[in-house]
Amino acid sequence: MKAPAPTRPPDKALSAELRERLRGLPPAAAEAMRQVMRLHAAGDRLMTGQWLLQAAGLAPQHPEVLLWQGLMHLEAEDWADAARCLAPVVQHRPLDFKAWCMLGAAQGQTGDATAARHSLKAAARCAGTPAQWLKLSLVCDEQGFFEEALQAADALLAREPLSPVGLLQRARCHKALGQPQAAAADCRSLIQQRREVARAWFALVDLKTVPLSAEELAALRAAAERPEVPAAEQPLLDFALGKVLEDAGDHAGALQALHRANAAVRRGLPWDGAAFARHVAALRAAFDPGPPVQQGHQGQPGSEVIFLVGLPRSGSTLVEQVLASHSAVEGASELPYLQQVIEAESRRRGRAFPAWVPQARSEDWARLGQQYLKLSERWRHQRPIATDKLPDNWQLVGAVRAMLPGARIIDCRREPLETCWSCYKQLFAPGLAGFSYGFDSLVQYWRACEDLGDFWAQRHPQHVRVQRYEALVAAPEAQIRELLAFCGLPFEPGCLNFHTAQRAIRTPSALQVRQPMRQTSTPAAGFGALLDPLREALQAVQAVESTAPHGA
Repeated sequence: MKAPAPTRPPDKALSAELRERLRGLPPAAAEAMRQVMRLHAAGDRLMTGQWLLQAAGLAPQHPEVLLWQGLMHLEAEDWADAARCLAPVVQHRPLDFKAWCMLGAAQGQTGDATAARHSLKAAARCAGTPAQWLKLSLVCDEQGFFEEALQAADALLAREPLSPVGLLQRARCHKALGQPQAAAADCRSLIQQRREVARAWFALVDLKTVPLSAEELAALRAAAERPEVPAAEQPLLDFALGKVLEDAGDHAGALQALHRANAAVRRGLPWDGAAFARHVAALRAAFDPGPPVQQGHQGQPGSEVIFLVGLPRSGSTLVEQVLASHSAVEGASELPYLQQVIEAESRRRGRAFPAWVPQARSEDWARLGQQYLKLSERWRHQRPIATDKLPDNWQLVGAVRAMLPGARIIDCRREPLETCWSCYKQLFAPGLAGFSYGFDSLVQYWRACEDLGDFWAQRHPQHVRVQRYEALVAAPEAQIRELLAFCGLPFEPGCLNFHTAQRAIRTPSALQVRQPMRQTSTPAAGFGALLDPLREALQAVQAVESTAPHGA
């Protein structure tokens, strides 16, 4: 085993703090806890767990032992067990920032938003250092408490006004809350300081509604073309430069920057097209005809949820904003719970999804549906219905129909060239959307998504609606009336003024959907023949589709 890197000996204050945290432990348990801390810092989770078990056997109720058990459960995503371990810690240590923050995170993940907000407010009362305020802002952000996340970022910057990570985090909060100028000011402050320049440029341009001056465009171009740019920062600058050059009408320059950016990301995030094709085929086979489901109606499990699925950049944020403007609907954005429930069941069964689908019984699906509803309950405290717009859930529509027969599912679609091109221009969160960094993989993913979406819509027309972006912007009132009727909702005029709805949004379109609806934009058209490779790839797939035997 590789020995951990040597570390600086702790100073006296830290040693005193450590002694205080271990106070009351028998000597053997105290030594075990020191081993826990050392091994955890070295990244050895297995031996950390072994020493922690030893400490727990000697002092099962000691707050430091419980704190570390809670931490290990958090890292394993065992949220309920983490909360169970951490709750008594804060009773013994009411001023322990770390314990309150961890407890709030665990409670939020179990769906108990009220308890999570209480714990995170308690953490705020204990916070003092910039690092603690940053941690609190990140946890609040993750839990969807965006106002509290902004307050914590402000507190951090009050102590360290030039903190790069603080300014980036505050800009992120401002964006989610629909405050583009404040977000832009924080990004520009970093650029002027020449600190975290690549991330600041990317965050500024990713606001999408704040134009850059000619001087800023020149500065961004110079930053992106510097030969000494670190490899990790080059894609950030190139994605930003591509967007700005496109806006300026330099389509050739924009495409060159975007090709460079996508190639760099793709090198670290390879796409296995064959494995993806096998997975999609298995999904279709598992649910054809699939588990028996009852016809959904009001009152059935899932009638309180509206799922929005499809490719990223296909208009799902716009559709959610329309729905969230209704008095009965809460826009919950991209929720992880459906995937968490399916992944947990796969671990329990020891088989990957969808291999275990044929063995699942109706009571299994009902149990999974109840788990989802419990995890997402926090989003229905104020309004009876909530949206869930995680795009990747298009692969789990069959599971949704079995788990939550009353749920409505909206398959959001946009013209294929515009959708694929919009994805190609977007840098997604690390490790996600590996398909989007190459034309061939984009086309494969788009085709699979629409084919499987057609499969669900044909079999469940009362529960799966295909919503086309172009139709919505061409005839908004008629489409919105149809959309609301599909969801079992009465028409409300406020849905036509969706851009005025006050809610936090955490997607790349966060600021765009706060503007009135405009006629369909076709940015890909401006590139003309430059995008022929993407057009030809789409046409080739569509040609094969049109000549395939019916039902193939």
